[in-house]
Amino acid sequence: MRKLLALLVMAVTAVAGASFADPGPNGNNNHGLCTAYFNGSANGQDHKRNAPPFVALAQEVGENDGVDNDDGGDTDEDGEMADPVGIWDWCNDPANNPKGIGGQPDDPNTPEEDPNGGGNGNGNGNGGNGGGGGKKG
Repeated sequence: MRKLLALLVMAVTAVAGASFADPGPNGNNNHGLCTAYFNGSANGQDHKRNAPPFVALAQEVGENDGVDNDDGGDTDEDGEMADPVGIWDWCNDPANNPKGIGGQPDDPNTPEEDPNGGGNGNGNGNGGNGGGGGKKG
């Protein structure tokens, strides 16, 4: 019975401690935050980036990146938030996140591909080649 009670007290203490922890990067969760921030659909990313852990990530980067992210004339002000490009760079810095960003995220530094096929300015788009339907002998 004592062991069960001790286990219950430890579990409650761990949950309570976790609930009082500040959201955002803390050295132990940087990989998970960075991975979650950059993976998922564009619509999903837009919505989840308003959640406290991702706001805290943007502030952590924005307050320490030496950039005037809000065009207010000062760098690294309290509450200043970095954009996805700044967060991408921070998340790919081994000093902040040794494991890098997991999954298959899109690099915000790379322009998005045109879903209509793009083009090269000469009237040539990204048309695909039709596959052959030959017999296998």
